[in-house]
Amino acid sequence: MRPEIVSPSDLYLEGSDQHRGWFHSSLLTSVAMHGRAPYRGVLTHGFTVDDKGRKMSKSIGNTLVPQKLTSTLGADVVRLWIAATDYANEMSVSDEILKRMADSYRRIRNTLRFLLGNMHGFDPATQAVRLERSRGNRPMGDRRGVQPAE
Repeated sequence: MRPEIVSPSDLYLEGSDQHRGWFHSSLLTSVAMHGRAPYRGVLTHGFTVDDKGRKMSKSIGNTLVPQKLTSTLGADVVRLWIAATDYANEMSVSDEILKRMADSYRRIRNTLRFLLGNMHGFDPATQAVRLERSRGNRPMGDRRGVQPAE
């Protein structure tokens, strides 16, 4: 037994196919031996599927190589695809999906570059706007209560 491995684990990370496989057998074994689950939490994820909905498989030949994707599209595009994907369901990926994600990434990056570029030379100590509410009920958007910072 390895002392650095503690039980129960904080988290089991399993594909949905393992509900009746390794995940299930480890649960049954632990309950029989220790009277408790071998984990504190479980995160079940879906499969990565191609544009036709088929499970990615080396034998079918429909896999995408992560190293190739990151070298052609960049790691940030792949990260954005992962962040935008609902991992609990099947995760569709294809060259077309990643191309659209690359376009979205460029739009986000260029918008942020534009916004940051407009901030060049901005000094919050002298140019910040302080919002104050004066007495009375003014409708939202009434700019009469806006005072320049001193």
